[in-house]
Amino acid sequence: MDELNGDGRRALNHVLARVANSSHADDPIGDDVRASWAQSAAAGLQPDLIHPPYDADVDDDSKLRWAAAPAMTAVSADLPDIRSALLLTDSRVHVIERWTGTARTALQMDTVGAAPGFFCDESIIGTNSIGMAARTRGSALVRGFEHNADAFTHVSCASRSVSDPSTGHLLGVVNMTIADPAPWELMNALVGRVVHETQQRLINETGSKSLALYDRFLCTRRRGKGAIAAVDAKAFYVNAAGSQFVGSSDRDTLWTWAQQCCRNADRPPPPIQLPCGAIAAACDAIYDGAELIGAVIRFATTTPGLAAGEYTDWARLTAAERGVAEHVAAGLTNRETAAELFISPHTVDYHLRQIFRKLDIDSRIQLARIAEQQRSTA
Repeated sequence: MDELNGDGRRALNHVLARVANSSHADDPIGDDVRASWAQSAAAGLQPDLIHPPYDADVDDDSKLRWAAAPAMTAVSADLPDIRSALLLTDSRVHVIERWTGTARTALQMDTVGAAPGFFCDESIIGTNSIGMAARTRGSALVRGFEHNADAFTHVSCASRSVSDPSTGHLLGVVNMTIADPAPWELMNALVGRVVHETQQRLINETGSKSLALYDRFLCTRRRGKGAIAAVDAKAFYVNAAGSQFVGSSDRDTLWTWAQQCCRNADRPPPPIQLPCGAIAAACDAIYDGAELIGAVIRFATTTPGLAAGEYTDWARLTAAERGVAEHVAAGLTNRETAAELFISPHTVDYHLRQIFRKLDIDSRIQLARIAEQQRSTA
């Protein structure tokens, strides 16, 4: 609260008062939702004035839609009597497809932006499960009264992100929005079913027969948050942290390095020589009997041969994005940044989404640290 300006404090107090004066005053609210309320207030969003932006140009022929459509259709068919919608968004949290049971439900969902063409970014519409799932690369549940926008308080939402198993990059988010009371466990379970079946189609589409490699990759990813990749002669998987170091074009180099490490298991592994520099890593071999069938590579937190801050990808920002980043990092709100740069707040919102995506961050505090690092090394 102390870090918010007057408008921010009023916005946050509005949400807190709305909850306190409702039948949910005694319901426990998670730290993630409270943090999102504060971020929404800091972004200058007013709960009674929020309207989701719309862009009719959707990518309805994407890889994610191909993978998710069968499961989305099947789950939607099982819910004919519930006022619900299943939504699929792309990596920009732009809704690209919707499944509903009736035309009446579809009209109701249109009023809250639960339809193709609407954006669900937290920086634009405040606390919502789609934006939270995309930001955290995980799952999120937002009950009606927990939404930041007053207009969304009559619907509850469960969401889960979908990542490309070959690159670790965010493909989009699967969401269930329900206007009727429903058990949270049911919503989470149905969304989880869709995501599981979608991931299986994506895995099969890669053509890799090395399920053991993918299973080991998932197991390693669950055990920690470090940067990892898994590789064999045909397949390549990487988590979000690892994608800052390597991409699918580095598969051959990684597999050659892993084979070398396994042949010389009694020696310390050498750095991996990649276009971005020499990267220190450890190799966990995967064997089928005596045959080496793959390896999980764990990248060091800090790597020799690279200047501090090189992995912030600051150089990938456009001049306009850097201008926005520097103003926001200095503590200005989106509206204040827009006034300083003579652009609209919506343009600032758009640039900020691109900045967060390129830098692989999810908060203004992280942005401020990166900007300070850039100034100190310039």
